[in-house]
Amino acid sequence: MATIICPHCGELISDGSAICSNCGYQVTPTIVAAFSREKLKNKLHFMGQRKRRQISKLKQQLSKHKWLLVLFGILFTGLIIGGVGHYQALQTEHQIQAQLTAAIKSLRHETQTQAAQKPQGHTGQVLQKTNRPIILLHGFGGTYNSEKYVIASLSESHHAKQHLMVYVDSKSRIHYVGNYPSDNSQREIVPIVIANKYAGEFYYSKMLAKIMPELNQRYHITNYDAIGHSMGSYAWINYFEEHPKQTAKIKPHRIVTIAGPFDGILNRHKADQPSPHTQVGRLWDDYVGQNSLGKSGRPAIQRPEYKHLLKSNHRLPANLSILNIYGDLKDGTNSDGLVTTTSARSLGYLVKTSHVKIGYKERKVTGSRAQHSRLHYNNLAVNHLINNFLLYK
Repeated sequence: MATIICPHCGELISDGSAICSNCGYQVTPTIVAAFSREKLKNKLHFMGQRKRRQISKLKQQLSKHKWLLVLFGILFTGLIIGGVGHYQALQTEHQIQAQLTAAIKSLRHETQTQAAQKPQGHTGQVLQKTNRPIILLHGFGGTYNSEKYVIASLSESHHAKQHLMVYVDSKSRIHYVGNYPSDNSQREIVPIVIANKYAGEFYYSKMLAKIMPELNQRYHITNYDAIGHSMGSYAWINYFEEHPKQTAKIKPHRIVTIAGPFDGILNRHKADQPSPHTQVGRLWDDYVGQNSLGKSGRPAIQRPEYKHLLKSNHRLPANLSILNIYGDLKDGTNSDGLVTTTSARSLGYLVKTSHVKIGYKERKVTGSRAQHSRLHYNNLAVNHLINNFLLYK
């Protein structure tokens, strides 16, 4: 039974008693209720104090080990992010391998069905004894799909193979998908894929300036050959001129430029062209029949992007060898549908007036297969030119 304190004498009595057994004081229900409430209040107050002491003690313990908890949190988060990143990298690597395998199958089928374009054997040619990697850069709007058929052709030669891809994400961070073998039993093919694929040739050049020193530091690459398609071609030449210290340390030996828009891109007023109010869009500044090359190879019209290269052509790396491939649809436009033969061939005058020892030759591809994008898409004639130039002496 519960008890209360008699308000008169202070002795304990039953809460059910009407009169105090000690002093005779009459205890009313109101007094009992008041004491019950006070007792409950005191009990709750005591419980609250105990809970606060427990919480305070817990806080003190956590405070002592807070750096350990923070470190654990960082490590746990890092493991999660790292795990997701590794999984995504593996997925990308598998996707690339699947695309390359499909491209090789397609290339074999193309070789069989287009006997007229089937490359001749390399009789009398001597294979280069070198472990220089072959680094590819796609053009405006390009992806790995833009490079895979050239990679497939080089792989089918059995003298080169792809194990590594360099990927530049939308925040210009560099990622490496796959591995770069240390044995170098075959020449390595290293495609570069840029997420900001519409950023243009000057952005591409800027990314090359980030990528090449990293390739040197990570994989000890000091010499290489290169391939560029469209704006990728311009980006390589611009990179060579703007970063002579890098090219002195990490030396380019041979480069294949395919459909390079060195002196303008045809403005066909198509919906997929970038806005003319943007820096990239202003590169679409050429028109059919507007420009031509003089006897010296000098273009009659030198557009801003060409002048930009011309003023620094003396910085091109010495002993570089260039194979410049361009297309002519033979439809009266003197172009591949996007880049005129004049624009592509203006590279010759750039090299000629550099006064630097550079090997230069041009090769023209004609007909429907000379269309701008088809120059690198399962094009046996182009593949044959590339393989001969890069793999053989």
